[in-house]
Amino acid sequence: MEKISKYQLGTMIILFLIGSTPLFELGIKAKQDAWLVVITGMLIGFLLVLMFLAIQRREPDHTLVQILIQYFGPYAGKFVGWIYVVSFAYESMRNVRDFGELTIMTILSRTPIFLIMLILMLLSIYAIYKGMEVFFRVAEFLVGGVIFFYLVLVVMYFITGVAQPDKLLPVLENGIRPILQESLSRSIWFPFGQMMVFLMFWSHLDDKKKLSGTSIRAYFIAGFVIFLMNTTTLIVLGPQVADISTVPLLQAVQLIQIPGIFERFDVLVILLFYSGIFIKATLWFLAAVLGLAQLFQTDYRRFVFLVGALIYLTAFIPPNWQSHLEIGTIVAEKFMLNPILLGIIPGLLFVIMLIRGRGKRAG
Repeated sequence: MEKISKYQLGTMIILFLIGSTPLFELGIKAKQDAWLVVITGMLIGFLLVLMFLAIQRREPDHTLVQILIQYFGPYAGKFVGWIYVVSFAYESMRNVRDFGELTIMTILSRTPIFLIMLILMLLSIYAIYKGMEVFFRVAEFLVGGVIFFYLVLVVMYFITGVAQPDKLLPVLENGIRPILQESLSRSIWFPFGQMMVFLMFWSHLDDKKKLSGTSIRAYFIAGFVIFLMNTTTLIVLGPQVADISTVPLLQAVQLIQIPGIFERFDVLVILLFYSGIFIKATLWFLAAVLGLAQLFQTDYRRFVFLVGALIYLTAFIPPNWQSHLEIGTIVAEKFMLNPILLGIIPGLLFVIMLIRGRGKRAG
Protein backbone atom coordinates (compact mmCIF):
# COMPACT_ATOMS: atom_id res chain seq x y z
CA MET A 1 0.00 0.00 0.00
CA GLU A 2 1.24 3.49 -0.88
CA LYS A 3 2.01 5.63 2.17
CA ILE A 4 1.81 9.37 2.77
CA SER A 5 3.38 11.39 5.56
CA LYS A 6 1.51 13.55 8.05
CA TYR A 7 2.91 16.70 6.43
CA GLN A 8 1.76 15.59 2.98
CA LEU A 9 -1.69 14.84 4.37
CA GLY A 10 -1.91 18.21 6.11
CA THR A 11 -0.85 20.18 3.04
CA MET A 12 -3.29 18.27 0.85
CA ILE A 13 -6.17 19.03 3.23
CA ILE A 14 -5.28 22.74 3.22
CA LEU A 15 -5.07 23.01 -0.57
CA PHE A 16 -8.14 20.85 -1.13
CA LEU A 17 -10.37 22.90 1.17
CA ILE A 18 -9.12 26.20 -0.25
CA GLY A 19 -9.33 24.76 -3.77
CA SER A 20 -11.90 26.60 -5.85
CA THR A 21 -13.57 28.17 -2.79
CA PRO A 22 -12.19 31.71 -3.38
CA LEU A 23 -14.02 31.71 -6.72
CA PHE A 24 -17.24 32.21 -4.78
CA GLU A 25 -18.29 34.56 -1.99
CA LEU A 26 -19.56 32.19 0.68
CA GLY A 27 -22.68 33.22 2.57
CA ILE A 28 -23.31 36.32 0.47
CA LYS A 29 -27.08 35.84 0.82
CA ALA A 30 -26.58 36.99 4.41
CA LYS A 31 -25.13 40.23 2.98
CA GLN A 32 -22.60 41.94 5.27
CA ASP A 33 -22.86 39.04 7.73
CA ALA A 34 -21.28 36.63 5.21
CA TRP A 35 -18.13 36.48 7.37
CA LEU A 36 -20.25 35.09 10.22
CA VAL A 37 -21.62 32.46 7.84
CA VAL A 38 -18.08 31.24 7.12
CA ILE A 39 -17.23 31.00 10.83
CA THR A 40 -20.51 29.23 11.64
CA GLY A 41 -20.15 26.83 8.73
CA MET A 42 -16.57 26.02 9.72
CA LEU A 43 -17.53 25.29 13.34
CA ILE A 44 -20.56 23.17 12.45
CA GLY A 45 -18.57 21.46 9.72
CA PHE A 46 -15.98 20.57 12.33
CA LEU A 47 -18.57 18.29 13.95
CA LEU A 48 -18.76 16.41 10.64
CA VAL A 49 -14.97 16.19 10.55
CA LEU A 50 -14.94 14.68 14.03
CA MET A 51 -17.46 12.08 12.86
CA PHE A 52 -15.35 11.25 9.78
CA LEU A 53 -12.28 10.86 11.97
CA ALA A 54 -14.19 8.64 14.40
CA ILE A 55 -15.22 6.39 11.48
CA GLN A 56 -11.63 6.16 10.29
CA ARG A 57 -10.24 5.42 13.74
CA ARG A 58 -12.52 2.40 14.05
CA GLU A 59 -11.21 1.03 10.75
CA PRO A 60 -7.75 2.59 10.41
CA ASP A 61 -6.59 0.41 7.52
CA HIS A 62 -9.71 0.66 5.35
CA THR A 63 -11.06 3.31 2.98
CA LEU A 64 -14.65 4.56 2.80
CA VAL A 65 -15.67 2.03 0.13
CA GLN A 66 -14.19 -0.88 2.08
CA ILE A 67 -15.89 0.29 5.28
CA LEU A 68 -19.24 0.58 3.51
CA ILE A 69 -18.98 -2.99 2.21
CA GLN A 70 -17.97 -4.28 5.63
CA TYR A 71 -20.80 -2.63 7.58
CA PHE A 72 -23.61 -2.31 5.01
CA GLY A 73 -23.04 -5.78 3.57
CA PRO A 74 -21.66 -6.83 0.16
CA TYR A 75 -24.70 -5.77 -1.86
CA ALA A 76 -25.87 -2.56 -0.18
CA GLY A 77 -22.27 -1.60 0.58
CA LYS A 78 -21.17 -1.93 -3.04
CA PHE A 79 -24.27 -0.07 -4.24
CA VAL A 80 -23.55 2.88 -1.95
CA GLY A 81 -19.87 2.62 -2.89
CA TRP A 82 -20.83 3.07 -6.55
CA ILE A 83 -22.84 6.16 -5.62
CA TYR A 84 -19.79 7.66 -3.97
CA VAL A 85 -17.56 6.82 -6.93
CA VAL A 86 -19.96 8.61 -9.28
CA SER A 87 -20.21 11.59 -6.92
CA PHE A 88 -16.41 11.85 -6.72
CA ALA A 89 -16.18 11.86 -10.52
CA TYR A 90 -18.99 14.44 -10.68
CA GLU A 91 -17.16 16.77 -8.29
CA SER A 92 -14.00 16.41 -10.34
CA MET A 93 -15.97 17.27 -13.49
CA ARG A 94 -17.28 20.46 -11.87
CA ASN A 95 -13.75 21.61 -11.07
CA VAL A 96 -12.56 20.82 -14.59
CA ARG A 97 -15.34 22.99 -16.00
CA ASP A 98 -14.53 25.74 -13.46
CA PHE A 99 -10.94 25.66 -14.71
CA GLY A 100 -12.00 26.01 -18.34
CA GLU A 101 -14.51 28.79 -17.74
CA LEU A 102 -12.14 30.77 -15.53
CA THR A 103 -9.41 30.64 -18.16
CA ILE A 104 -11.80 31.77 -20.92
CA MET A 105 -13.09 34.66 -18.79
CA THR A 106 -9.67 35.94 -17.83
CA ILE A 107 -6.48 35.35 -19.81
CA LEU A 108 -7.22 33.11 -22.83
CA SER A 109 -10.53 34.35 -24.18
CA ARG A 110 -9.86 33.09 -27.73
CA THR A 111 -8.59 29.65 -26.77
CA PRO A 112 -11.10 26.78 -27.22
CA ILE A 113 -12.38 25.59 -23.87
CA PHE A 114 -12.01 21.94 -24.92
CA LEU A 115 -8.24 22.45 -25.23
CA ILE A 116 -7.93 24.14 -21.83
CA MET A 117 -9.85 21.38 -20.05
CA LEU A 118 -7.92 18.72 -21.95
CA ILE A 119 -4.64 20.12 -20.64
CA LEU A 120 -5.94 19.95 -17.07
CA MET A 121 -7.19 16.39 -17.53
CA LEU A 122 -3.88 15.25 -18.99
CA LEU A 123 -2.03 16.75 -16.02
CA SER A 124 -4.41 15.04 -13.61
CA ILE A 125 -4.09 11.69 -15.39
CA TYR A 126 -0.31 11.98 -15.34
CA ALA A 127 -0.25 12.87 -11.64
CA ILE A 128 -2.51 9.96 -10.68
CA TYR A 129 -0.72 7.48 -12.89
CA LYS A 130 2.59 8.36 -11.22
CA GLY A 131 1.06 7.34 -7.89
CA MET A 132 -0.62 8.73 -4.82
CA GLU A 133 2.65 9.54 -3.08
CA VAL A 134 3.87 11.65 -6.00
CA PHE A 135 0.61 13.61 -6.17
CA PHE A 136 0.62 14.31 -2.43
CA ARG A 137 4.19 15.61 -2.77
CA VAL A 138 2.88 18.18 -5.26
CA ALA A 139 0.66 19.60 -2.51
CA GLU A 140 3.66 19.63 -0.19
CA PHE A 141 5.49 21.75 -2.75
CA LEU A 142 2.63 24.20 -3.46
CA VAL A 143 1.12 24.91 -0.05
CA GLY A 144 3.68 27.45 1.19
CA GLY A 145 3.42 29.64 -1.88
CA VAL A 146 -0.39 29.49 -1.99
CA ILE A 147 -0.83 30.59 1.64
CA PHE A 148 1.90 33.25 1.34
CA PHE A 149 0.42 34.91 -1.74
CA TYR A 150 -3.12 34.89 -0.35
CA LEU A 151 -1.77 36.71 2.71
CA VAL A 152 0.07 39.16 0.42
CA LEU A 153 -3.24 40.00 -1.26
CA VAL A 154 -4.84 40.78 2.11
CA VAL A 155 -1.96 43.08 3.05
CA MET A 156 -2.16 44.84 -0.33
CA TYR A 157 -5.86 45.55 0.15
CA PHE A 158 -5.06 47.59 3.24
CA ILE A 159 -1.87 49.20 1.89
CA THR A 160 -3.72 50.53 -1.16
CA GLY A 161 -6.69 51.66 0.92
CA VAL A 162 -9.36 49.74 -0.99
CA ALA A 163 -10.38 47.77 2.11
CA GLN A 164 -13.18 49.43 4.06
CA PRO A 165 -14.09 47.41 7.19
CA ASP A 166 -17.19 49.55 7.78
CA LYS A 167 -18.84 47.60 4.93
CA LEU A 168 -19.31 44.79 7.47
CA LEU A 169 -21.70 47.00 9.44
CA PRO A 170 -24.32 46.70 10.83
CA VAL A 171 -23.59 43.27 12.30
CA LEU A 172 -26.59 40.93 12.64
CA GLU A 173 -28.89 43.47 11.01
CA ASN A 174 -31.42 40.74 10.23
CA GLY A 175 -30.71 38.57 13.25
CA ILE A 176 -29.10 35.15 13.49
CA ARG A 177 -31.57 33.29 11.27
CA PRO A 178 -30.08 34.18 7.83
CA ILE A 179 -26.63 33.18 9.10
CA LEU A 180 -27.79 29.77 10.33
CA GLN A 181 -29.83 29.23 7.19
CA GLU A 182 -26.88 29.95 4.91
CA SER A 183 -24.50 27.91 7.05
CA LEU A 184 -26.69 24.82 7.29
CA SER A 185 -27.79 24.86 3.66
CA ARG A 186 -24.49 25.73 1.96
CA SER A 187 -21.21 26.53 3.72
CA ILE A 188 -21.29 23.52 6.04
CA TRP A 189 -21.20 21.29 2.94
CA PHE A 190 -19.06 23.42 0.63
CA PRO A 191 -16.24 23.40 1.34
CA PHE A 192 -16.03 22.11 4.92
CA GLY A 193 -18.15 18.96 4.64
CA GLN A 194 -16.11 17.86 1.65
CA MET A 195 -13.46 16.68 4.12
CA MET A 196 -15.38 13.40 3.79
CA VAL A 197 -13.29 12.57 0.72
CA PHE A 198 -10.27 11.97 2.98
CA LEU A 199 -11.95 8.78 4.19
CA MET A 200 -10.50 7.46 0.93
CA PHE A 201 -6.94 8.52 1.91
CA TRP A 202 -6.53 8.52 5.69
CA SER A 203 -5.81 4.78 5.70
CA HIS A 204 -2.63 5.50 3.70
CA LEU A 205 -1.11 7.66 6.46
CA ASP A 206 2.15 6.13 7.63
CA ASP A 207 1.65 7.13 11.28
CA LYS A 208 -2.00 6.60 12.29
CA LYS A 209 -1.41 8.24 15.68
CA LYS A 210 -1.01 11.58 13.93
CA LEU A 211 -4.27 11.26 11.98
CA SER A 212 -6.59 13.41 14.09
CA GLY A 213 -4.12 16.08 15.12
CA THR A 214 -2.79 16.62 11.61
CA SER A 215 -6.24 16.70 10.02
CA ILE A 216 -7.73 19.08 12.58
CA ARG A 217 -4.83 21.53 12.39
CA ALA A 218 -4.94 21.55 8.59
CA TYR A 219 -8.73 22.00 8.67
CA PHE A 220 -8.54 25.15 10.77
CA ILE A 221 -5.59 26.58 8.81
CA ALA A 222 -7.59 26.19 5.60
CA GLY A 223 -10.68 27.57 7.33
CA PHE A 224 -8.76 30.65 8.47
CA VAL A 225 -7.47 31.33 4.93
CA ILE A 226 -10.99 30.90 3.49
CA PHE A 227 -12.43 33.22 6.16
CA LEU A 228 -9.71 35.81 5.51
CA MET A 229 -10.20 35.86 1.74
CA ASN A 230 -14.00 35.79 1.97
CA THR A 231 -14.04 38.67 4.46
CA THR A 232 -11.49 40.88 2.71
CA THR A 233 -13.34 40.49 -0.59
CA LEU A 234 -16.50 41.57 1.23
CA ILE A 235 -14.92 44.69 2.74
CA VAL A 236 -13.43 45.67 -0.62
CA LEU A 237 -16.47 45.20 -2.85
CA GLY A 238 -19.31 45.46 -0.35
CA PRO A 239 -22.17 42.95 -0.14
CA GLN A 240 -24.15 44.36 -3.07
CA VAL A 241 -21.32 44.18 -5.61
CA ALA A 242 -19.99 40.86 -4.26
CA ASP A 243 -23.44 39.32 -4.67
CA ILE A 244 -23.69 40.07 -8.40
CA SER A 245 -20.02 39.60 -9.31
CA THR A 246 -19.09 36.54 -11.38
CA VAL A 247 -15.73 36.05 -9.62
CA PRO A 248 -15.72 38.45 -6.62
CA LEU A 249 -12.11 37.90 -5.55
CA LEU A 250 -10.81 38.62 -9.05
CA GLN A 251 -12.84 41.82 -9.25
CA ALA A 252 -11.58 42.91 -5.84
CA VAL A 253 -7.92 42.28 -6.74
CA GLN A 254 -8.23 44.40 -9.89
CA LEU A 255 -8.71 47.41 -7.59
CA ILE A 256 -5.18 47.02 -6.20
CA GLN A 257 -3.09 49.61 -8.02
CA ILE A 258 0.21 51.23 -6.99
CA PRO A 259 1.30 52.94 -10.24
CA GLY A 260 4.80 52.02 -11.29
CA ILE A 261 5.21 49.46 -8.51
CA PHE A 262 2.37 46.93 -8.24
CA GLU A 263 -0.20 46.34 -10.95
CA ARG A 264 -2.09 43.41 -12.50
CA PHE A 265 -2.47 41.36 -9.32
CA ASP A 266 -5.28 39.51 -11.10
CA VAL A 267 -2.67 37.35 -12.86
CA LEU A 268 -1.40 36.19 -9.45
CA VAL A 269 -4.95 35.36 -8.36
CA ILE A 270 -5.55 33.31 -11.49
CA LEU A 271 -2.40 31.27 -10.76
CA LEU A 272 -3.66 30.69 -7.22
CA PHE A 273 -7.01 29.58 -8.61
CA TYR A 274 -5.26 27.21 -11.01
CA SER A 275 -3.26 25.61 -8.20
CA GLY A 276 -6.34 25.08 -6.05
CA ILE A 277 -8.58 23.80 -8.84
CA PHE A 278 -5.91 21.39 -10.10
CA ILE A 279 -5.46 19.90 -6.61
CA LYS A 280 -9.19 19.63 -5.99
CA ALA A 281 -10.11 18.19 -9.39
CA THR A 282 -7.29 15.65 -9.21
CA LEU A 283 -8.05 14.54 -5.66
CA TRP A 284 -11.72 13.92 -6.50
CA PHE A 285 -10.53 12.07 -9.61
CA LEU A 286 -8.12 9.96 -7.57
CA ALA A 287 -10.85 9.15 -5.02
CA ALA A 288 -13.10 7.91 -7.85
CA VAL A 289 -10.49 5.55 -9.33
CA LEU A 290 -9.49 4.29 -5.87
CA GLY A 291 -13.12 3.49 -5.15
CA LEU A 292 -13.50 1.65 -8.45
CA ALA A 293 -10.33 -0.33 -7.81
CA GLN A 294 -11.66 -1.46 -4.44
CA LEU A 295 -15.04 -2.40 -5.87
CA PHE A 296 -13.31 -4.56 -8.51
CA GLN A 297 -10.34 -5.49 -6.29
CA THR A 298 -7.67 -4.46 -8.76
CA ASP A 299 -5.05 -1.74 -9.29
CA TYR A 300 -6.51 1.77 -9.53
CA ARG A 301 -4.29 2.74 -12.47
CA ARG A 302 -6.39 0.51 -14.73
CA PHE A 303 -9.29 2.96 -14.44
CA VAL A 304 -7.38 6.23 -14.81
CA PHE A 305 -7.92 6.76 -18.55
CA LEU A 306 -11.52 5.54 -18.57
CA VAL A 307 -12.63 7.72 -15.65
CA GLY A 308 -10.59 10.64 -16.97
CA ALA A 309 -12.32 10.42 -20.34
CA LEU A 310 -15.76 10.33 -18.69
CA ILE A 311 -14.96 13.33 -16.52
CA TYR A 312 -13.69 15.26 -19.52
CA LEU A 313 -16.69 14.48 -21.73
CA THR A 314 -19.32 15.19 -19.07
CA ALA A 315 -17.69 18.57 -18.39
CA PHE A 316 -19.22 19.72 -21.71
CA ILE A 317 -22.82 19.00 -20.66
CA PRO A 318 -23.57 22.51 -19.29
CA PRO A 319 -23.83 24.81 -22.34
CA ASN A 320 -22.40 27.82 -20.48
CA TRP A 321 -21.02 29.07 -17.15
CA GLN A 322 -24.41 30.11 -15.79
CA SER A 323 -25.94 26.72 -16.58
CA HIS A 324 -22.97 25.05 -14.93
CA LEU A 325 -23.60 27.00 -11.71
CA GLU A 326 -27.35 26.34 -11.82
CA ILE A 327 -26.84 22.60 -12.28
CA GLY A 328 -24.53 22.58 -9.29
CA THR A 329 -27.12 24.36 -7.16
CA ILE A 330 -29.92 22.03 -8.25
CA VAL A 331 -27.91 18.86 -7.60
CA ALA A 332 -26.54 20.05 -4.26
CA GLU A 333 -29.70 21.63 -2.84
CA LYS A 334 -32.82 20.45 -4.67
CA PHE A 335 -31.69 16.81 -4.83
CA MET A 336 -29.85 17.21 -1.49
CA LEU A 337 -26.72 15.50 -2.79
CA ASN A 338 -24.46 17.15 -0.23
CA PRO A 339 -26.58 16.49 2.90
CA ILE A 340 -27.15 12.87 1.88
CA LEU A 341 -23.58 11.97 0.88
CA LEU A 342 -21.70 14.15 3.37
CA GLY A 343 -24.01 13.93 6.35
CA ILE A 344 -26.78 11.32 6.35
CA ILE A 345 -24.94 8.27 4.97
CA PRO A 346 -21.75 8.84 7.03
CA GLY A 347 -23.97 9.41 10.09
CA LEU A 348 -25.83 6.15 9.47
CA LEU A 349 -22.54 4.34 8.94
CA PHE A 350 -21.19 5.71 12.21
CA VAL A 351 -24.29 4.58 14.12
CA ILE A 352 -24.01 1.06 12.67
CA MET A 353 -20.32 0.95 13.61
CA LEU A 354 -21.19 1.97 17.18
CA ILE A 355 -23.94 -0.67 17.45
CA ARG A 356 -21.77 -3.44 16.07
CA GLY A 357 -18.89 -2.35 18.26
CA ARG A 358 -21.04 -2.62 21.36
CA GLY A 359 -22.30 -6.01 20.21
CA LYS A 360 -18.74 -7.29 19.88
CA ARG A 361 -17.82 -6.03 23.35
CA ALA A 362 -20.95 -7.62 24.84
CA GLY A 363 -20.10 -10.91 23.15
